[in-house]
Amino acid sequence: MKAKLIPHEIIEDIASKQRVEWGLSETEPINVKTILRKLNILTIYRPLSMDSCGVSLMTADKTKRFMLINSNCPRGRQHFTIAHELFHLFVDENPEPHICKEYGEKDNNEKNADMFASCLLMPKRGILANCPNDEIKGRNVSVATILKLEQLFGVSHQALVYRLKRLKLISETQLQDLLKANIKLLAEQYGIEKILYEPGNEGVIIGDYGTKARLLFENEKISEGHYNELMNTIGYGKN
Repeated sequence: MKAKLIPHEIIEDIASKQRVEWGLSETEPINVKTILRKLNILTIYRPLSMDSCGVSLMTADKTKRFMLINSNCPRGRQHFTIAHELFHLFVDENPEPHICKEYGEKDNNEKNADMFASCLLMPKRGILANCPNDEIKGRNVSVATILKLEQLFGVSHQALVYRLKRLKLISETQLQDLLKANIKLLAEQYGIEKILYEPGNEGVIIGDYGTKARLLFENEKISEGHYNELMNTIGYGKN
C-alpha cells in the first residue's frame, strides 16, 4: 500500500515524542552516535557511491537493527541520513530495506522520513532558543546565526536553511541565495571549522558486534578462524 504524506504538524509531534522516549529535551542537539549506541543499532560507515547516502534494515521481530552510512558524504549529511533511517526503524509502519538516495524523485514515505529527520535534529524550540530575538521578529536570520546553528545541531547547510524556511524564519529569496552559497568558504570567512561539511568516519563501527564475536571466541564457542571471518566482515579482522 502506498504511504500517505504525513502533515508537517504531526511529524513535528512524532519527532518530539521520540526525543522524549530517547531521553532528550525539546531543545538540545542530538549526538547521533550516542543515540545509535543507546538504541544498540549496529552501524557501519563505509564508502558508497555518491548517490547512496545509507541503508537500514531490521529483523522481523524488530530486535536487531542495522545501518550502513556512506562515509563519502559530508558529516552533516551523514547525521541527516541517520535521523532519516531512524524514522524507518522506529516510526515507519511498514519498514522495508531500502537505499536512501540524496537525489531523484522521492515517494511519500521518503518525504516523511526526511521531514522527521529535519524535526528530530533541529527542533523548533531549539532553533528559536538559539536565534537572536530581532532576527526572529524580522524573519531574517543572519549568516553568522545560520553557521552557529549548523555547528550546534550538527547538520548540513542545506538541511538548516530548508528548516529555517519551513519555520518561516527566512524568505524564499533568502533560501535560494543561501543554497547558492559556498558553505566551506563562508565557514572559513567566519573562522568556523569545516569538518561538518567534509566526508569522514570511514571504517567507524558502532554497536556490540565485535564484542559479541570476541566473547564467543574467548568462551571457545567459535574457532579463531571463524572469529577472524566474522571480524573481516566488518573490516576489523586479519587480512
